Amino acid sequence: MHPLPRSLEPLSGESLVSYLLRLGHRLGLSPLRLIREADWIKQDSNPNHFPGSLLLDLPKPQAEAFARLTGQTAREVSALTLAQWRDRYPPIARSLPEPGRLMRPDAWLYVGSPRFCPSCLAGDGTAAQQLHGGPWLKLWHLPIVFACTEHRIYLESACPHCGQPHDTQGPLVQRANDHTLHPTQCRWTVDAQTPRRKSFACAGRLDHRTAPARDRPQPTADLLRFQKSLRGRLKSPTRTTEASEYFTDLRLATALISTTWPHSRDLLDTETAERIDSNSQKLHADSGGRRNQQVRDTPPRDPIACGALLMAADRLLSRDDLPDLLSDITRAAFGSPSSRTPWAVLYDRYKNDCSERLRQVAEPATRVFPRVSGRGGTRAPLRIGYQAEHIPAFLEPDWYQRYLASCAGSASKAVRRAAAVRLVQWAMGGAYDDAAEFLGITPVQTHLLTGRETRRSVRTGCNPLELDRAFRALASELQSPRQPPVDYRRRRQALQEWVLSIDAWNALVGELPPARGQFRALTNDRKRQDASVFIWTLVTRGEHLFAPRPLEATQPTEIQQHWAARRNTAWFQYARPDPLRHYADLRHVLSEYAQRLARDIDSGAGPIATRADKAGGSLRSPTLTHSKHPCP
Repeated sequence: MHPLPRSLEPLSGESLVSYLLRLGHRLGLSPLRLIREADWIKQDSNPNHFPGSLLLDLPKPQAEAFARLTGQTAREVSALTLAQWRDRYPPIARSLPEPGRLMRPDAWLYVGSPRFCPSCLAGDGTAAQQLHGGPWLKLWHLPIVFACTEHRIYLESACPHCGQPHDTQGPLVQRANDHTLHPTQCRWTVDAQTPRRKSFACAGRLDHRTAPARDRPQPTADLLRFQKSLRGRLKSPTRTTEASEYFTDLRLATALISTTWPHSRDLLDTETAERIDSNSQKLHADSGGRRNQQVRDTPPRDPIACGALLMAADRLLSRDDLPDLLSDITRAAFGSPSSRTPWAVLYDRYKNDCSERLRQVAEPATRVFPRVSGRGGTRAPLRIGYQAEHIPAFLEPDWYQRYLASCAGSASKAVRRAAAVRLVQWAMGGAYDDAAEFLGITPVQTHLLTGRETRRSVRTGCNPLELDRAFRALASELQSPRQPPVDYRRRRQALQEWVLSIDAWNALVGELPPARGQFRALTNDRKRQDASVFIWTLVTRGEHLFAPRPLEATQPTEIQQHWAARRNTAWFQYARPDPLRHYADLRHVLSEYAQRLARDIDSGAGPIATRADKAGGSLRSPTLTHSKHPCP
């Protein structure tokens, strides 16, 4: 390989295709000939094959080879590709070819058919740009760039002479073996009018407007500011992760508006809605009236409709009532939440790349209930007005009644558990199962009615969209508590291995009224364990299923099995609204004891095992003995 006799300085923001067109025009060489000189493709390759992956990134050997050919540095050559944005703009990375797989351009990337600004292509008046034209900018390959902020005009989406391209992606360079065309001439092929020649290049000039500017809408000041903000996210100081998540959110929000149109029309002003309406009608016509997820994920090629839709999506994402809006839109468009709706399918594809806020908002609208996501989940806390330790494992009854009872149907237990776990997850971040573990709940018990249990949600009368709205309303209240919050985690930790001591239990039983008639209630170790569980639920606001049972754990296996079989029966006596006289009296004294115990824990009066017992006797370390007379 020998260096070219002459070269050309790259222009600021110029793409690799633009540089090949301009350099080839100066040397009288086709773009295909240039990349063959750099050994990018073989001499016997298909002359119409111009790898689109060259625009996205160049391996170091290829960049160095082209640098030697043109007298540049490898860094300057690499700067002609889109690689600098691959971590900020996800469609670039998704379009890169993988071993054994051809390149398939992402729908949110215009590889071979960028939009363009005629004024930019006309050049800045310098000698080089007068001869070879202005640059085809890298930014024009991104659908998020729909206007030229320098000339304050919308980009052009097609050749004004032949009308191409339409809505399809073309090769990276049209007519790559043609060296006769100027860089600003249309290279799309049109049918010839004579039988001797089947086709030829359009060759229309793209650096001149064919219609007066007054006949074409001009972008508003707000739209131009929005366009500048989009371009600003492609560079510092915006964090890479923040930019990447934002563009994924924008993609999903854009698809939501398009897929659910016209149900989302009320979100937009009249002018914007009219621009999007015509594009939506065209999409419906192309898909035969059916909602097509792939079509809905394609941004409008028309820059006016594209700009309006992107700005509408951005405004949607910034709204404080986004959870309510998303629920209302999906319910209006699809009738009920489902993981099979077109937008839910699209969301499921990109959910790992979007922001945590959008994930939390989208969950109830894409599944019958929020899914337990194993070890994945939130990466950072979403709420800062309350702490995870302020949430009890079995949601406070008052909170449940005021916010969730009306929409929980008959799934009250599952809803109270799930609400507690969700509130903790919002407060501390991390995975859903991690939040359940924080509360001392077995993760499997936090699964709501998901997947194959969809039909069960109908039977229980539980409305997942209304539930999510109620969860968020409760979370908002907790951010401004009316009284100092309770540290339930501290209570759980204090009672983790706790059980009523024999002295405390005997003192409590001694407070009970004398038994009537010949009936005499048993007060053995099993009943002491059950009473300890009841106190634990009152102090920690937890569920008896997850209460520690240290006294039971010390019993022989056969006794443990016997006690376990009696758990539900014993709990029924404590929880029923009309308990037997003995259990009503016992519940009364245990409740008073629980109140004193909770106050002692909250005040930090010392280790529970050594604190004075106001009920009589002392709370020494629990004596864990086998029951001499197991209860029948």
